[in-house]
Amino acid sequence: MGLPPLRSLVLLHFGDDPAPLAPGRVWPDPPRPARSDAGAGIHRAQNERLCSGHFPDRVPVGEPPSGSARHGPLLDGTDVRVREAHREPATEAQTCFKGSVVKDKVPIVILGGGVGGLAVGWFLLRTGRYEVTVVERDQVIGGHCGSFVYDGFTLDHGPHKIYSVIPGVLDEIRTLMSGRLIEHKKRHSIYLNGRLLSYPLEMGNLARVLGPRHFAGLGMSYGISILKRLLPHTDPSSYEEYVVRRFGRGVYELVFEPLAWKVWGDPAILHPDMARTRIPSAGAGDLILTLLHLKQASSDTNAETFYYPRRGFGDLPQTMADYIAKRGGHILVNSQAIRLNRSDASITSVTIRSNGAIRTLPCRFLVSSLPLSLLGGLVYGEGDEDFVRTVGSLRFRHLVLVYVFINQPRILDDHWVFFPEREFLFSRVSEQKLMNVELGPPDRTVLCCDFTASEGDEVWSLTDDELATRCVSGLVKAGFVSAKDVQHCLVKRSENFYPVYDRSYEQSMKAVSEKLHGTENLLTTGRIGMYNYNNSDHCVDMGRFIADRLAKGASPPVIWTELERRVRSYRIVD
Repeated sequence: MGLPPLRSLVLLHFGDDPAPLAPGRVWPDPPRPARSDAGAGIHRAQNERLCSGHFPDRVPVGEPPSGSARHGPLLDGTDVRVREAHREPATEAQTCFKGSVVKDKVPIVILGGGVGGLAVGWFLLRTGRYEVTVVERDQVIGGHCGSFVYDGFTLDHGPHKIYSVIPGVLDEIRTLMSGRLIEHKKRHSIYLNGRLLSYPLEMGNLARVLGPRHFAGLGMSYGISILKRLLPHTDPSSYEEYVVRRFGRGVYELVFEPLAWKVWGDPAILHPDMARTRIPSAGAGDLILTLLHLKQASSDTNAETFYYPRRGFGDLPQTMADYIAKRGGHILVNSQAIRLNRSDASITSVTIRSNGAIRTLPCRFLVSSLPLSLLGGLVYGEGDEDFVRTVGSLRFRHLVLVYVFINQPRILDDHWVFFPEREFLFSRVSEQKLMNVELGPPDRTVLCCDFTASEGDEVWSLTDDELATRCVSGLVKAGFVSAKDVQHCLVKRSENFYPVYDRSYEQSMKAVSEKLHGTENLLTTGRIGMYNYNNSDHCVDMGRFIADRLAKGASPPVIWTELERRVRSYRIVD
């Protein structure tokens, strides 16, 4: 029967919703003790560093116990176990996570061992028709959906959740995770004007925080936006125009404009698709009705509950990897594609450097979750100046995560708190232990401050100590922590993390896509591989779609065109 059509809407994101303080309930089994090694798809941090910034009142910052920073599992046969990454270089046997020998099956190579690539391998192996090899540059799998162990905590790369309105995706994940999911009733809030506002918003609370004059101004600006929509108008040409038309300038300037500046940059030059993807509400009318409790928020715009892997979010990609190994697939870590070997318009094999050795992997199909610029370099080399220039015009924002270790058992009542105001460096604050209290010691906690930056801007140019100092100062100002309770900080930076849809991105993506479609057996997947602003459930859906269409005999160019159309309907649901 094939896959069900998508409804318009979708799921979570690198920090969408918060959940309750309650430990939640496990789906469907009772809790089991957490693994002390947190062997759950641990991802090695980029630019990881212990900071000793000058915090308010010059509070001394201690260091974690020696050797406490560990970087998750190497993949060694079908027995996955955690080693400390610094102990010794990985051997050939240690870089290959493999199952039984596969014969007479169609060889497929997947570049990238994050959720996007692993989901493709997971669904392909379920068909029983393919020999799957996943090639991952890092020493561990999972990408930014992985987890890592540091100073007694199992930590994620920013807040994550499992939720989806794509038919069947949530069922697939629940089945895969086999009783290791905690169900949470979502709770998150927004920090405005020195106060926390719960979500869904309540009219009375909003009026008290803003004051009667400001609150009345919001209503007036909304009324003006309604009147303007009655007049002839063209389609919105920017994020700013899109939001102002739907919510009024007052709401735009209060929340959406400062948050856009902090996350993506100047909203006046952002494409309206940026707003369509991140703001799935039907408009200000629905927002006002929700504020007045005259209309219930739907599952397409508000995730009332969500799931979280009890061993850390990295247990999701790790479980995919386990499945791939058990079904005869191979996962090569410490491995990187260095050449694609072609015959006419098809790729016949992939040459990789694996733990220092050169080897060639035959392939009938190639699926990539790599950045399009890197993939294009492998396909065409650096000689195609037009392609290099076009793919280089696709913009990204870098991700910064500052983990603040605190001598308190717990801080927040919500898993996510959004900070749209520009006086705070961070855009959101989350607390790992609220996802599962077993992921850290009982007497201490960690707050994660996440935000974005661009190459060369003021934020990205700050030192790690300066970033830590700014974050701690903001947390103190908001009343979340006392400087004397701060132990130390950990800073992680990840380049090119978020696609940024500027006004020219559609034209650039069309040119890049048409060029890559010329390779007859090539497909792309994932957030970076598709240059699509999406979440982990979307990556699962892409993997399922690719496997389903390949198994039915569709050609990669046809699948790619269909997939591009499918991902354009994805929406982020908070």
